[in-house]
Formats: sequence, C-alpha cells, structure tokens
Amino acid sequence: MTGIVSHSKQVSNIVKLEKTSYLIVAALAAVMLYSCATLGSPDGGPVDMDPPIFVGSSPKINALNFKGNRVELEFDEVVTLVDQSEKVMYSPVQHEMPRLSALGRKVTIEFRDTMKPNTTYSIDFANCIQDNNENNPLEDFSFAFSTGDTIDTLQVSGIVLRARDLEPMQRVVVGIHSNLDDSAFTKLQFDRVARTNDRGQFTIRNLKPGRYKIYALNDADRDYKFVRTEDMAFLLDTIIPGSYQESTMDTLFTKTYAVDTVMRGLHTVFTPNDILLSMSNEGYSSQYLYAYERLDYNRLYVKFATRCDSLPAIKLIEPEVRESDDWYLLQRSEFNDSLIYWITDTALAHSDSIRVVLDYLRTDSTEKLSYTTDSLYFNVKNSYKRQLQNTQKEEEKRYKEIKEEYERNMEELRERAEKRKTERDTVKAEMEARADSIELAGIRRTWEKDSLARIPFYDFKLTSKASVDVDAPLTFEVTEPIDTLMMSGFHLWKQYEDSLWEEVPLHQLVSDKPHEIMKWSLHVEWEPGATYKLRVDSMSVYGIYGLANKTVMQEFKVRGLEEYANLYLSISPKLDAPAFVELLNSNDAVQRTAVVGADGYAVFNNVEPGDYYARIVLDANGNGQWDTGNYALHVQPEEVYYYPKKLSLKENWDIEQSWNIYELPVDMQKPAEIKKNKPEKKKWEKNQDETDGEEEEDFYDEGPAIYTGNKYTDYKNNNRNRR
Repeated sequence: MTGIVSHSKQVSNIVKLEKTSYLIVAALAAVMLYSCATLGSPDGGPVDMDPPIFVGSSPKINALNFKGNRVELEFDEVVTLVDQSEKVMYSPVQHEMPRLSALGRKVTIEFRDTMKPNTTYSIDFANCIQDNNENNPLEDFSFAFSTGDTIDTLQVSGIVLRARDLEPMQRVVVGIHSNLDDSAFTKLQFDRVARTNDRGQFTIRNLKPGRYKIYALNDADRDYKFVRTEDMAFLLDTIIPGSYQESTMDTLFTKTYAVDTVMRGLHTVFTPNDILLSMSNEGYSSQYLYAYERLDYNRLYVKFATRCDSLPAIKLIEPEVRESDDWYLLQRSEFNDSLIYWITDTALAHSDSIRVVLDYLRTDSTEKLSYTTDSLYFNVKNSYKRQLQNTQKEEEKRYKEIKEEYERNMEELRERAEKRKTERDTVKAEMEARADSIELAGIRRTWEKDSLARIPFYDFKLTSKASVDVDAPLTFEVTEPIDTLMMSGFHLWKQYEDSLWEEVPLHQLVSDKPHEIMKWSLHVEWEPGATYKLRVDSMSVYGIYGLANKTVMQEFKVRGLEEYANLYLSISPKLDAPAFVELLNSNDAVQRTAVVGADGYAVFNNVEPGDYYARIVLDANGNGQWDTGNYALHVQPEEVYYYPKKLSLKENWDIEQSWNIYELPVDMQKPAEIKKNKPEKKKWEKNQDETDGEEEEDFYDEGPAIYTGNKYTDYKNNNRNRR
C-alpha cells in the first residue's frame, strides 16, 4: 500500500516523491554538512545557524538487548530542552513519564516504568533539543533501542489537517493500534505514538510488520484514548507498513549551496508516507440544565449545556396554575440551548416569586438522553427591586420639580397681569402682556413636550443605513417581541423625478430565522441607483405589553451596479454530490455563500470590491452546511478544498475563474495569507527581513537536510538542497 488518504480523489495529487536528487546523509555526511557550533561568535561574525550534532549515546543508537533504564545522548555543543513535556513522545506509551534532563552536552532519559522484554523503544524529540547559544533546534530527531534480539524499523508518515479549514494541526498526537476493533480507540492506549510538527506532519517510527489502524487525537486529558469531546481523526482502512529500496543520483552541497559531490545513492522508502488525517470535533457534550435565572421582572432565562433537538415543556405552578401557555412568549437560540420566556401577563410579571416545572431531555450515566423533571424557582433579585424603586422615586421627584416650576411661573405671570391693569400707559401694558403671552406659550410647550416624553413608546428601530446594498433588505430591531403588526402603516416611495415620488408595493415584514424574534427584515426589489423614502406610521407595530411605535422616517440611496464586482467560479471536475462555495475575507471568515449549480458554476453577484478567498464544501448530505465527522457512525467530515490564490475583485468587473479542486494536494491549497497555524521561526529568522510575502511557501529554510522517508518533509528538504 503506497498511500491512504481520507479524500479519496486526492490520492494521485498528494505531493509526489521526487526522485531526481535526494541527499543521503549518514553520520559522516552529516558532519561534512554541518560545522560545529560554538558557544559564541566574535562581534561582527556570522550568526550561528547550525543545530547541535548528535555524536554518540549510551546505549548506541538501535542497540539490541538493552537491560538498563537510563539513556544518555551526547552532542557536539551545550544543549538545552525546550517544551519537552509538550514535544517529546515515547513509544510504547509510558504510564509514568520518564525523567528527561539536559546538562552540558548531554541529554539524559531515565525510564521509570518497568522495561518490556523484546520491545523496540523509541523517543521522538521533535525539535525539543536546541543549542544553548542561538536556540537552533535539531529538527525531527529520534532515538531507538530494543530490549530484545531485533529492532523494528518500519515507519509511516503523513499530515493532519483540520477538516473545516485545512489548518495544519500542530502538536497533536498520532497513534496506531494493532487491535483493529473500533473500541480500541476509546478503551486502549495507542501501541505507538508520534506528535505532529509545526506543519502538521508526523512520522510514527519503529513499527513491526503487520496491519494497523491509525488515528489523530488532540489528547486533552493525555490518556491516549478518545473521548467524544476531543478533536480526532481516523481512517477506516487499515494500513500496512512497508519499505523498498530506491536508487537515485544524489547531490551533496556545501553550506553555501555549491555542488560538492554528485553520486549514486541507495535509500529506503517507507510506505505509506502520504497519509492524510482530517481532524474534526463531533461537537458532543452532555446535555443537562446548565443555569437558570430571572433576568428581570418580565423575563425568565434557561440555559442548557449543549444544543437540544427539542424544546422543553414548561408548566407554571405558582403563583397561579394555568392550563394554557399564553402566559409567555418564547425567544430561543438557533439550537435551543438558550431560552428566554417573556412573561406576557403583567400581573404575573410583578410577582416576586414564580415557580415552574420543566420537563427536558438530559444525558444519563449511559450517555443516552432520557426525560427528567425539575422544579425551578425564579425570584426577583433585590437589585431589581431597588432599581425599580429608585427609578420610580426619580420620576416622581422630577415630575414634582417641573410641576412646581410651572405653577411658580403661572403665579408670577398672573401677578404681573394684575399689576398692569392699574397702569395708565395702555400701549406699554399691551406690549408687556403680549410678551407675557409669548413667554407663557413657551412654558406651556416645554411642559407639553416633557409630558409627551413621559409617554412610553414601543422601541421599533430601523437599523439599515442611508446607503443600501442592491441585494440587502431593510432591517429592524426590537427590544421586546412584537405582538401586532399592521403593514398598512408601512409606506415606501421611489423617486422617479426630481420632486415626484411613486409608492412601491411592499412584502410582509419577516424574521429571516424562525428562532429570531428580535430582528426583522423587509425585503425590497431595489432599483440600482434609485432613491427611496420609507415611512412607518405610528401605532403600526405593537409590543407584547401594549406599547405602540413612534413614526419612523428614512430616505435611502441604493448603490449602482457599477459599484460592485461579479465573480463566476467554474468548478471542475464535475461533482457527483451537492456542493457550495464560501467566499472568505482575509480573516478566513465567510462573507457570502453560493451553491454550485448543475453547470458547475458558483456565482457571486454584486460583491463589494476587495480581496477575497474561496473554499468549497462537498455537501455529502445536501443540508447546505459543513458537517463534522462521527467516529461511532464511521462518518468522515465533509471534504473541504481551497482555491489556492487570492481573488482581487474590482468595481464594475466581471471575473470568471476556473478551479480544479484536485489540482493541488490539500496541504498546499490554503493560501499562506490566511493560514493561521504557521511554522515556528528560528531565532535568527525572526530578525531577518522578509524577502517575500510567501513564507509558508518557502521550502528552503525549514528542517534538516536529511532523508527521513516522510514524503511531506522530504519534499521540502530536498527542494531546499537542490537550489
């Protein structure tokens, strides 16, 4: 078996093993390629970029019949260990972790478990070992020995990507089981393990011949067994490790990349070396009542620990038993895990204590859902009482002050009027009376305005901006659910001449999502570039507490088609299942979605100009959304592919782009600009100016110049050595 991948159509497109110029590195060749690192460099000298060199060990590498429990590794310079608890992996898995330490040029490992007879032990250091001066890591270093007469030498390798967005999964565990039962993944520790590097690549070394199942696990509890809350990946097919010898013409280079020697080499190719594991999370969580509280007088809040397929049954017990459910209106989240019961009965809302009985599904000890009943008490918090009392006192005080001021002004004007009656200068008296009348009118207007402000209105808010996208609806928000809606009070006019307006027929105000009762949309067939005017008459919308809206007026300008771009993606090859394309921004967030039509096109009309990226989801079950994997059901996560380049869309442009989703291997598809899990930079690289913006595509400055049998790392390393 030469390779197994979870995306079956991707087998032939995984990075091909180059045969033209591999570098053979034995111990002597490694010494030729790397100069010894020193403890320091003279001022102005070259930066030390060489990793430590392994020079010897006790026992020797690949030693047989090892009887002790202590291993010492020696290097050519002083070394240090970095993140050893996160990076170093032991096979077979150790119940009690070995003691690992570095002192001077030596690294010491003391095993605390009893050594198993006739077993190959391997220690994978990843890049944990670094020189003490410049922190140059020794990449992909591993050490093995055997407690028996033979040592196992086979290995398998590949890559782990997050299924949803093809991010390399860094530092996750990859393990194998010789026990091929499905239950082994959940009940037994792995036989042998490895950890992915900063590119998501892995190699499991020192395997016996045989048949295995392979898994990846984000092992949160470090027990090397899968629980349903952890990220995981699996292959249903078994893998059979193998190897063969291959002869190539190899080139040795100097440190300055000048050709040193060209020679025919013979090396071992280990298979499979192109395993692709797509990691996902089942989204499983035990279902139970997480929290409940009375948010304020008129809202009861219930929170469940995870999404629910059905709504609970709620029955009011106190203060009054009711046979119907007309005492509340339900506001819920998309997956029924968050519920708000709006109390529509005002008498009930003013009760200090409310008791309900809730019947709902809860996960039992066997991880199955069963109905349970809880009695819940919702009491008004003292803070609510104090807040309400303080508000009422402030309103009463303010009303009293305004009334007193009004009465004082009225009394003063009456006194002034009486005084003028006795004056002989009637013209002057008449003018003063007229001024008094104007002043009085102003006082009355202030009083009426303040009184009007005290009348509560239903908060029905228009959230659309004055500039409207040609495909966008008008949007509204409310602070409490709508009870009555009269569309006869909604009016929309389109301007067709400078000062002439024509009324446009309107559709019904709708909630775009069935569960969303606080946000509403009015879908309009806009004419691009036109000007519109909206008026919502007062008392056209009523809330559940009987309040009516104030008049809403707004003028809109619809954007012209020339302000947008249109994108047409031609997908190949022809797909056998439904699919949809997601248009992404520079943060890898979805901006628009389009279904792939029968003609193979995904069409995005009227797109805001800018830089975008694209991702396609092969929607196996046709539900219009990406679905995760499920181990118990043997379901893989739905396949995802990225368009490998940035899409720059400009105003008034129509762009048609062909896209063969299998043209590149999946690990090379996602553009570097939006990839978040990037490789670690060496210390000297962090201070180096970037010569190009494609650091993720640069295969020339990462990893050792050695052949490992891992198709992914060797492609990178040998490309570097060919330059």
